[in-house]
Amino acid sequence: MPESPFRTRPGRNAATPGASMSGPEAEERVVSAVVEAILGHRIAPGTRLIERELANYAGASRSAIRNGLLTLAHAGLVELSPNKGATIAMCSPEEARQIFEARIVIEASVLDILARTLDEAGRARLDAFIDEEHAAYEAGRMEEARHLSRRFHLLVAELSGNDVLTGFVRDLINRQPLLSWTREVRQSRFCGNDAHKRIVEALARGDGAEAARLNTEHLRELERELRTDRESALKTVGAEDADEVPRPRPG
Repeated sequence: MPESPFRTRPGRNAATPGASMSGPEAEERVVSAVVEAILGHRIAPGTRLIERELANYAGASRSAIRNGLLTLAHAGLVELSPNKGATIAMCSPEEARQIFEARIVIEASVLDILARTLDEAGRARLDAFIDEEHAAYEAGRMEEARHLSRRFHLLVAELSGNDVLTGFVRDLINRQPLLSWTREVRQSRFCGNDAHKRIVEALARGDGAEAARLNTEHLRELERELRTDRESALKTVGAEDADEVPRPRPG
């Protein structure tokens, strides 16, 4: 029997002792458990979620599971079916293109705001973050580095102070691993640290247009790599592994 993507280590789960099994906090644990499994490449697109496993891990009631899955469905991470229940969403190449188009537009607005409002404390946070990301890549801690690279864009949105735009950025970033899924986190050819550093320098100069231009180039490069990875995986997968690689949906 395959290991549950929500099983970390013996005696540990997402809920603290005494935590409520229903309500917003329980629902958030459900959402976080699924998002972390996706970002950690522990669960593939098209995989059916076992609600019992998720409930045990998150310490959540059936109502909290249901509401958490609805939140995930609204974010595009889960597909709900009366017959199949909840499955991890699959992204077609066209959907992947649309996700990156949305990110480019939304993050340009975020960068424009931040270029006009960035203060010394915000600049210090960004500089420290860039250093942490660089250290992770240099040390070869690829899973951590990838997490930080995604987190950079969310930090920029948070610093802009626009909660609505930040929510959009978060939802789009969380879908990124579904665009080109592999079981193993490989040694990436792509490192966004240099681009992130140049974006921060443009923000510090108050140049939102240049920051947006650099971010667009950066996201386009990432999109090309994910597309290449997806095509390579579909060509090289063997028959015994065929079910583990998501196929694009018709249309």
